Amino acid sequence: MATKVETICHEIAEELRDVAGWMSGGAMNPEQFRVAVANLEARKLANNGFKLSSSVSEQGIVHFSLRHADTGDLCASLDVDPKTGKLEIQHTTV
Repeated sequence: MATKVETICHEIAEELRDVAGWMSGGAMNPEQFRVAVANLEARKLANNGFKLSSSVSEQGIVHFSLRHADTGDLCASLDVDPKTGKLEIQHTTV
C-alpha cells in the first residue's frame, strides 16, 4: 500500500503529464515549453514539498525530474516531446 507521500508524488506526476499534454502541439519551442510547464507547476510543487527540474535534449525532448524537496529523492521522471505530446515516464515511486 502506498504512503501518503507516494500517493501525492503519483498524483503530481499524473498532473504534470496532463499539463504537458495540454501544452504540447508545436506552438512553443522546447525551451519555451520547458519554462511554461515548470512555471505553471512551481507553486503547487513547492506547497507539497516537491521540486521540479528540467532540461532540453539536443533532439528537442524535454526531460522533467520531480524530486522531494527535503531529501532530493527522485519521485518521478518523464520525457515529453512538446511538438507531438508523446510522453514517456521513466520512473515513478508508485
